[in-house]
Amino acid sequence: MATFLDIGLAQHFSVIFPVLLVFVIVFALLEKSKILGENKGLHSLIALCIAMMLLFVPGVIQVIGYMAPWFVLIFLLVFFFFLLLLAFGTPWDKIVGVAGSWGTPHWFLLVIGLIIFIGALGHVYGQAMLPYSTEETAGSESVNVTQEGVEGTSTDTGDFNSNVGRVIFHPKTLGMVLLLMIGSLAIKLLASAPK
Repeated sequence: MATFLDIGLAQHFSVIFPVLLVFVIVFALLEKSKILGENKGLHSLIALCIAMMLLFVPGVIQVIGYMAPWFVLIFLLVFFFFLLLLAFGTPWDKIVGVAGSWGTPHWFLLVIGLIIFIGALGHVYGQAMLPYSTEETAGSESVNVTQEGVEGTSTDTGDFNSNVGRVIFHPKTLGMVLLLMIGSLAIKLLASAPK
């Protein structure tokens, strides 16, 4: 029985959003950069062709579909952060001055965007690439590995998501991240001028 809340039909239209998103982004980039002149018809035709080529690569549509909610969430968080600054009395000119010049907030958002992109690629293409990275151990259970007297858990399982989680939360990886953070703080403190 079909109800008003049944969204099964909406799955057939799920390719429309990525195609429209790519069309709008490519058209906006061509209009802003003026790399091909100022002909809006040519810009819209090129953007439409690129957006339609997207239909031939379903993996790209899945990557965009996985990334889009995360970028919407980041946009909302930044928007509410600006509203919070305004509510606490920060002048709009100061907010625009910080947001308009390239600095730490921009690098932070760029790194978060790259992490989302890499995560989306891993989510869509990760399991498909797993058979090429392991020869006989794909599908095997976790075993204890002893190397140079150190006993640990193998990060090689048959599931890509499990492999990524085990690598990220492996003690050696966490130790490396801690050492890199300590090193970067030490370099920053040593390089800064004394007051």
